[in-house]
Amino acid sequence: MELKAKIPPGTFLSPVAQAVFKVLERYTSFPWPVLAAQCKRVGTAPEFLDGGALPALIPLLAAGVGRFTSPEKENAVRKELQLVAMSGREAR
Repeated sequence: MELKAKIPPGTFLSPVAQAVFKVLERYTSFPWPVLAAQCKRVGTAPEFLDGGALPALIPLLAAGVGRFTSPEKENAVRKELQLVAMSGREAR
């Protein structure tokens, strides 16, 4: 299923948000609710997620996935999102 089918119609995601969403959708059936809820907790909108906000979100996103799946998936999400955050730093 493509990314557009899993987010609300008309929603545009920043490049960082797209990368995060792609990680989440591999591990949960509900990537948009997880992303939206955790972004709200740190006071950012998922559409505008940037590399500066991502480090604070990583543990929240991983735990959000882990709560409904497994500890193994939680750890995998954490590791993959850390790679996304690192690649964002290198691009600056």
